[in-house]
Amino acid sequence: MPNEDNPTSPSGLDVTKLLAELEIPFPPDQVRWRVTNTTNDKKRGQVVPYADPRAYTDRLNALFTPQGWTREYKVETMSNITRFKKGESIASGKVLVTCTVTILGIGSHSGTGEEWADDENCMTSADAQAFKRACSCLGLGRYLYDFPAIWVDLDQNRQPVRAPALSAWALPENWRKGMRPSARTGNGSGASSNGPNGRSQTNGSNSPKGSGNGHSPAGNTSGSASKANGDDLDARILCMEKRVGTVLYRNILREYGRVNQPKLIRDAAVKRKVLQILESATRGFDRLDDVTKRLDPSTLTSLLAKLQAPPLAEIADLNTLQHVVLGLEELAGQINTTQHNHCLSASSNNPTFIAQDSHLSKGVSDGRSTS
Repeated sequence: MPNEDNPTSPSGLDVTKLLAELEIPFPPDQVRWRVTNTTNDKKRGQVVPYADPRAYTDRLNALFTPQGWTREYKVETMSNITRFKKGESIASGKVLVTCTVTILGIGSHSGTGEEWADDENCMTSADAQAFKRACSCLGLGRYLYDFPAIWVDLDQNRQPVRAPALSAWALPENWRKGMRPSARTGNGSGASSNGPNGRSQTNGSNSPKGSGNGHSPAGNTSGSASKANGDDLDARILCMEKRVGTVLYRNILREYGRVNQPKLIRDAAVKRKVLQILESATRGFDRLDDVTKRLDPSTLTSLLAKLQAPPLAEIADLNTLQHVVLGLEELAGQINTTQHNHCLSASSNNPTFIAQDSHLSKGVSDGRSTS
């Protein structure tokens, strides 16, 4: 008869054992590296590991058989979105995919993926994102989120000259022996970044002196406080979705946190950065609301067409938000100047978006991939 320590599903599966098997890292030969950011000269770049969707499918088939699990996709599209690509503004769209993975006798989880519609293989990319994110909720591939971005030398094709060596804890045999990344064990032995702008995870410089297992001699008060602070950040980030819109919210999480849910961000500094960017975006929308209130609907439609801007509800990235706010403020200022016969130029009456919101401008310039 099953007990609480080893629960079984209605179909008789040992849930605890199977979920533990799902969490085991992929074999090293199935791990690949993606360049997410580069230096200005393109000679060095930050890379993060990933695995092909087939590796996820093989694991699920091996544990549950092909008949023991399913996946369902829901596809949505958004059109008439202005995108800045290679320094030019182009009309594009978004492909939004939701994938639901169901393991019979265990349960279901969903994940989302998205890609620009003008990108080659956009549907394949969005499908893969959604599928892998759904799998990570079940533990499969979840360990890949625990890697810090690593700086490496790039070849002429902007690909790593040599693949980085995997951490010992990321090897299947060591994982089975109980090795885990420092972010999970709390032992302060995290890997450090080795290049410009890399996120350093040093061992214990800000931690209380203790027994070496991440706890202070007085107990886990520090850990509880840290968790409470993280939960507060998660809640504040989640509240931003309604204020900035779902598409922009997801894009910011993906671009600055490389996740689709704030709770998956393990680095508190990154979580604060994401919140800061979202707060800056809300200030941008506040300015947008202010300028649109001064314009009648027909004038607003005309100005947006002149700016080649998307509908305001479909703003999907910070560059577009900045472009629309600056453009509308300038054009509205010109209209106001003409109507009131002012001698001052519109630009002098409307300080730039960057000057008024240095946090947002910094987020746009410092945190974005240049690849």
